[in-house]
Amino acid sequence: MGLQSTGKPFVDWSTVFRRTSVRIRERYEPRFPTTASHRLRHSMAMATLEQLIQGFYRQAAALVADTGDDAAMALYLIKSDPMLVLRDLLGHQSVLSTELYIARLDVTRLYRDAYKDALARRTPAAAAEADAEFDDEEDAR
Repeated sequence: MGLQSTGKPFVDWSTVFRRTSVRIRERYEPRFPTTASHRLRHSMAMATLEQLIQGFYRQAAALVADTGDDAAMALYLIKSDPMLVLRDLLGHQSVLSTELYIARLDVTRLYRDAYKDALARRTPAAAAEADAEFDDEEDAR
């Protein structure tokens, strides 16, 4: 936490963000938006969710490789859902409130990229099993 010259806590972050936005517009980018301290919370939420999703898929892939068909894995995955973790970090009562924070984030892209990364790490046996799951659907077409 920052301190004022008097030693009291610095709490006027809105002025810091507003002045910084003005300086950036004047010196570097005239289209730079006016920012507020709450935007920092949104940015933190989005960056955190991206890391949570990537870690979620890495851990899920590791659990599958390490435990095979273990019922505890399903319980673990439900309890560590990235949106629920982020909800708790932000102090929201509902995951719906958390979803408002990430409305501008391309969550589908995050999940798709993490899923592709997890697929790349799977074992040949797991790949064959997963591919076999979808063979019936392709035959039906």
